[in-house]
Amino acid sequence: MKEKSSYLSLWLLFLFATMFGVVVLHFYAKQFGNELSPDQAIWAQFGDYVGGLLGPAFAFLGLIALLITIRIQSKELALSSNELKNSATALSQQSRSLQHQNFENRFFNMLSLHHEIVNGLSVKSEHGEVISGRKCFRNFQEDLSGYLKEAALGHQGPYEQCLLYEYEHFHRHYGLELNHYFRNFYRILKYIDEADVADKKEYSGVLRAQVSNSELVLLFYNGLSPHGRKMKPLAERYALFENFEIDALSNPDQDMHFYNYGAYGDQAEQIESTLERYY
Repeated sequence: MKEKSSYLSLWLLFLFATMFGVVVLHFYAKQFGNELSPDQAIWAQFGDYVGGLLGPAFAFLGLIALLITIRIQSKELALSSNELKNSATALSQQSRSLQHQNFENRFFNMLSLHHEIVNGLSVKSEHGEVISGRKCFRNFQEDLSGYLKEAALGHQGPYEQCLLYEYEHFHRHYGLELNHYFRNFYRILKYIDEADVADKKEYSGVLRAQVSNSELVLLFYNGLSPHGRKMKPLAERYALFENFEIDALSNPDQDMHFYNYGAYGDQAEQIESTLERYY
């Protein structure tokens, strides 16, 4: 509406200038006649008359018209600026949406690979039975528990040193089957950590929901070893062991303290009270 009012003002100025010019000419013609004179002096006097009256008036009206035009252009520039800003905002939102979509596509592809790795696992039990898929982790956990019982006896020195020593024995035995699993799990967690998304803990929660308690036990001890120490700070940052059954550990009262309580998320207080049973 304001822009239309400005254009209307220009038209009114034009009409006023035209009418003023007509009135000036009308009075001249009425006073001195409307016949064209061949005398150059008469024409000079006519020019002085018209210039003296119309010149200042048109100059003033022209200044007003210029100010109105500048005002219109400034408004148009402001509108264009707002439109460009809105376009830039829309493009930025679209870019972030595409970036988020690409993140999710890759994240769920990595989860699919995780399941393929789990389903592709195959080991023989002590009875010669072939175990495959997620059931392998129960077998891994039982064997690891046997190794770690030796660490609790402390024959080789301080407990932590014995723990890592015995885990290394376990890793030598099962590393071929588990290394791919550990590397891929670490890559998924690292991908979440490095991604430019706001809800990282939501995605780490989705990842955490894909693993069994036996897998968490293996991830727990692997994170303490040189093979998985890169994952340990990520496990603490994203509460990897939030829904962890601590009784599944070999020595809960000691082993739990190898991670800070951030690794246990909202379960930390419950774990702290549960640990009191072991003292």
